[in-house]
Amino acid sequence: MSVYTYRRGSIFWALSLIAVGAIFLYQNFNPSIHPWQLIAKFWPVLIIFWGLSKLIDFMQAQSHPETTPPPLFSASEVVLLVLILLMGTVMSKIILHPWQQWPRSFGVNVNDDDWANMFMNSYTFNQTITQPLKPKSHLVMEDQRGDVEIRATDQSSIDIAVKKVIKADNQAEAQKLADSLNVEVVEEGGHYALKSNRRSLPNGGANVSLDLTISVPTSTSADISSEHGDISLSGLQGDQTLTVQHGDLHVSGVDGMVRVHKTGGLTEAHDVKGNVEVDGRGSDVEMENVTGSVTVNGDFTGSLQFRNVTQTLHYVSSRTDLTTQHLSGRLDMETGSLDASDIDGPFEISTRQKDITVSNFKNSLKITNTNGDVQLRTSTAPTHPIEVNLGKGEIELDLPPSSSFQIEASSHRGEVDSDFPGLTVNKEGDSPSIGGTTGKGGPTIHLTTSYGTIHLGHENASSPPAPPSPSTPAPPSAPRTRQRVFLERMQKLHQHYLPVAWKFN
Repeated sequence: MSVYTYRRGSIFWALSLIAVGAIFLYQNFNPSIHPWQLIAKFWPVLIIFWGLSKLIDFMQAQSHPETTPPPLFSASEVVLLVLILLMGTVMSKIILHPWQQWPRSFGVNVNDDDWANMFMNSYTFNQTITQPLKPKSHLVMEDQRGDVEIRATDQSSIDIAVKKVIKADNQAEAQKLADSLNVEVVEEGGHYALKSNRRSLPNGGANVSLDLTISVPTSTSADISSEHGDISLSGLQGDQTLTVQHGDLHVSGVDGMVRVHKTGGLTEAHDVKGNVEVDGRGSDVEMENVTGSVTVNGDFTGSLQFRNVTQTLHYVSSRTDLTTQHLSGRLDMETGSLDASDIDGPFEISTRQKDITVSNFKNSLKITNTNGDVQLRTSTAPTHPIEVNLGKGEIELDLPPSSSFQIEASSHRGEVDSDFPGLTVNKEGDSPSIGGTTGKGGPTIHLTTSYGTIHLGHENASSPPAPPSPSTPAPPSAPRTRQRVFLERMQKLHQHYLPVAWKFN
């Protein structure tokens, strides 16, 4: 007796693959066809034909009573059905619904409409605008979507190269939007406003962006607000106010104050003769050659780089409060580290979970840190107080051998070490300490930590050279590097403090 095992399910899936492949192949010959839109609209047909194949299988099984009919749905098929329903629903809402409706249908509030337009074609249309400007004009632009480049020229007019980037299903629809999109410069209220009617277009202008290249007189000040796109501004004189929600900001060669409001992206300012103020949040921050003060207030998750800030540098975030003055060198900061050199003015920081290295400082230092190592080096004898308070970590302070100062240093459950003679070094008990005065007195040095080593060393100190052999010249004395100091301390810690460190870590 023959056993009936034939099922049409495999043929159904094969036909489905053939149909989907045919749709994408047809797009290669007719670009106006959008396969994803067809699939998003007609995907329920897949469920219908799947159900028909199941019905045919069942009827075929009824005509062969000698065979046990298969179950209507197996467990794996139920899971597959649920996945198809979920994916089909999501795809339909993303592709077919207007951009401002589909996120809210999922309970999500987003402002980025690139996802909604990713399945449309992109078309570009160009326009130029020229208009005279009065001296020392103020340019205002709001609600911009697209990249903006503003540069200074010697002319007395504003020249704008407009690139209209339009997402549409076909050339005719894009041309219609481009003809409806107006960009103009209007003089009102003592300033010049660059306006467009983008918001009045279908879908609130979500399918349209404007890339602008603007040439203005050097004495122009600007107030630019962009919701999406990069801003580049260079060579202007006067105060500049720039708001960038989603995009990078590049400012250079400005003679005046620069105010920046950010909610994402890179912030870069170079060669600014004035103050720079930044607030909000974003990724990397780069400031170089600023003759005024720099103030950064907000959480910036990337790398922060500051070079040659003449006056005060003030950075405030949810975990760090930093103030320093006369940064003639550099300061690099990331989430877990800070590295600075050539600081001519006072330096003060309160932070947590950060390794700090400061080199060639010439003024007072005050460092408060919950956890992290601190390494301080200078070739200039201290003339101002130095204070380091750590919750846990290692402190290394290297000063010139001729320095004069008063010191109070202690490490709870740690270790202390000093290269300066005449100081009282107590290595016994739970809180080893260094105290006393060296030289002619001078500024106070206060160092405290727990479960870490405090080392007071000589800047560029050298180990005593080995006696030379008659046939071999004496090698130059090697500097007492940080790696060498670290190995020496680890050896001492292993011999004397390993049980304590094991217990408290």
